[in-house]
Order: sequence, then C-alpha cells, then structure tokens
Amino acid sequence: MKKITVLLLALSIFAFSTQAKAADDTMQTTLKDALYGGAIGALVGAAVLFLTDHPGDHVDYIFTGAGVGILGGVAYGLATSGTVQRAATEYDGDKFTLAVPTLKRVEVYDEMLSKKEVINSVDLVKIRF
Repeated sequence: MKKITVLLLALSIFAFSTQAKAADDTMQTTLKDALYGGAIGALVGAAVLFLTDHPGDHVDYIFTGAGVGILGGVAYGLATSGTVQRAATEYDGDKFTLAVPTLKRVEVYDEMLSKKEVINSVDLVKIRF
C-alpha cells in the first residue's frame, strides 16, 4: 500500500508540472502544500489518537493522518497552481464531462489606477465546436 501511495504521489507531481514556464513554481507550491498538509494531518491524527480509550493501541492514526494530509496537500497544490485549467462542465462534440473547476489567476496592470490588480476567475462551461 505504501509503494502504491508513493507511486501515485510521484506520478501526480510529475504529470501536472509539464509547462516549462511554471514548472518550478508549481513544484515548490505543491511541495510546500504537501508538507503543510502532512503536518496538519499528523496533528489531526494525534488529536484523534488522544480521544480514544487506549491511545497506545492507535499510534498509527498519526501516520494515517500525515499520509492523508500529504495527498490532500498535493491535490490542493496542483489545483491552485494554474497548470491544469478545467471548466466545471466541458462539451466536446458528443462528449460531456463534469470536473472540478480550476481557479485562474491573472495579474493585470491598470493604467487608470496605476497599480497591478489580480483577477481571479473560474470557467463554468467550456464548449468546443
């Protein structure tokens, strides 16, 4: 089970970091989110451990929490990195898919205000003709 988890983690990191312009930022963000997720998951596992009647019998809760936290952190890091942009619904000819939409973040310089603004958007529908 551990080998499969490590393999899936490695594949998910390498599969979504193919764009050259954002590969370093994506990897750094994903790694940071995975580490934070693992730390938070271990803390939650420890908290649940102390809620049991016999804490010494359930030490594995800490490791399970850390593992789930790492996977959640990787998923969050990849979803917010902007390398994979998906719409909530996609329609391509006769194929219809539902997906988790990705937040797109664009920095724009506003000449009227003389400052840089950040625009966040989410695509809800994507139709290919």
